[in-house]
Amino acid sequence: MDTHDTVITRELHVIRAHLLHYSSLLEDFRKSIDFILETPNPVMDPSSPETARERRILEREGKNLLSEVERLQASRSSQDMRLRNVINLVSWFSCRCRMDP
Repeated sequence: MDTHDTVITRELHVIRAHLLHYSSLLEDFRKSIDFILETPNPVMDPSSPETARERRILEREGKNLLSEVERLQASRSSQDMRLRNVINLVSWFSCRCRMDP
């Protein structure tokens, strides 16, 4: 493996680390949304009609956010699979080049 292959491989692994970090951030965001949806707000009066309306809006927007998080997670997963394929290709090509003088 020459220096150029090493640099490419290192950069691909850095990209993979960023994707894993992104996945962790998405999961934390999903947990925050779940917490907000599941935890009652002590300031809001549960018997007020205004509170019921606000709660419906909160639930609707929370579900929208959760669906966007799922979409982003699926996109990240797809990018991760593509990156693995590229890493495997670079590794295969590097091994192949070492065998063929």
